[in-house]
Amino acid sequence: MFRSLSIFFVIALFFVGVAHAEKKQENIFASVFLKGDKIGHIHLTTVTNEKGEIEELKANASVSFLGMEVYGFTQNLTEKWLNGELQEMRGKTDDNGTPHEISLDRDNTGYKATYNMKAIDLPITAFPTSPWHYDITKNKLLFNIVDFELLAVQIQSEPDTVEIEGNSIETVKFTFTGDWKAILWFDKSNKFLKGDYDISGRQITVVVDQ
Repeated sequence: MFRSLSIFFVIALFFVGVAHAEKKQENIFASVFLKGDKIGHIHLTTVTNEKGEIEELKANASVSFLGMEVYGFTQNLTEKWLNGELQEMRGKTDDNGTPHEISLDRDNTGYKATYNMKAIDLPITAFPTSPWHYDITKNKLLFNIVDFELLAVQIQSEPDTVEIEGNSIETVKFTFTGDWKAILWFDKSNKFLKGDYDISGRQITVVVDQ
């Protein structure tokens, strides 16, 4: 009897542990605006652990600028994280016909990376310009996710309210200055809601669809 009870508790604890460690996959969609006009979209697929930390992120962005001629920008990016630390990154960007291909792997001392087949070493303290991660607000050394350029920034924060699809949402607004000029808004659960930053020399606005 005691043996049966022991086995029962072991099995019960196993399933509780499995349930606690369950990962969550989510699809997130965002719209891209230029001067109030919608010019593109972003589709994000994230896998988070039980702590809500992103462990895997896949982003597909497609943007078209209308002017004298159509200017196209597409990007496919995959990130893998562990305990809040970037482990791998793979990406391809087509900037109106100019290709940018990146790869990155973490080791004990830094990041071993390549940009268009050229080897690059990046410091372990650098953080990607991927606005989907709240920890970007804690890092003063970033790297561009198109070409791995290092960017030194200063960051200021303040409470703010943003209007999205008729809803008023309380946020924290982070203003980045220096080598990367951007404004990012995160909600009370530290999820990205909105951002103003540069794509191909144009300041665009990205808003998560509600």
